[in-house]
Amino acid sequence: MELTRKHTAGVGNVLTDIRQTLDALVARRDERRDGFVKVIEKAMRQQLGHDADEVLRQLSKHGISRQHSKLALDIARQEGRFTIFSLVDALTRLAGRIVNIGERLELDAKAAQLLTLAL
Repeated sequence: MELTRKHTAGVGNVLTDIRQTLDALVARRDERRDGFVKVIEKAMRQQLGHDADEVLRQLSKHGISRQHSKLALDIARQEGRFTIFSLVDALTRLAGRIVNIGERLELDAKAAQLLTLAL
């Protein structure tokens, strides 16, 4: 969003324009925040699968290696359910343990893509 004014414009008019611009920016920020919250809430409720085998198939379908999938399942199982959020969280934790930054980034990106399932 851009706000431009000539230096000869009245100060009162400019302040009104600035307020309107700020109000619009705040409204846009709130919409984005609310959308993000809705996705996370849905990801916390929606299961990726009913059992471990189904979850492994889903993770494999999204390009996550079998080794990382099994480790993520173990972590998510401790949370109690195989929700999208618990698996994304588990994969993010696993990525933090990876020494090679390229591999870490790749696993983080794949984990983040799982959140699109909650859209």
